[in-house]
Amino acid sequence: MTASEDGDNTTRTTIKVDDKIWRRVRSRAIREDKRVSEQLEEILRDYFDEEEKP
Repeated sequence: MTASEDGDNTTRTTIKVDDKIWRRVRSRAIREDKRVSEQLEEILRDYFDEEEKP
């Protein structure tokens, strides 16, 4: 992982994702007019927000 060079407080990384999952995330991102990275970040935020609830 490396920190973003443009100072936007993000991290660039490489991950391996099952092809079927990738297509679903990418398809949803396109439908919602988002970048895949934005869609993945939203999914991760939702996951961790739910995890923190009592």
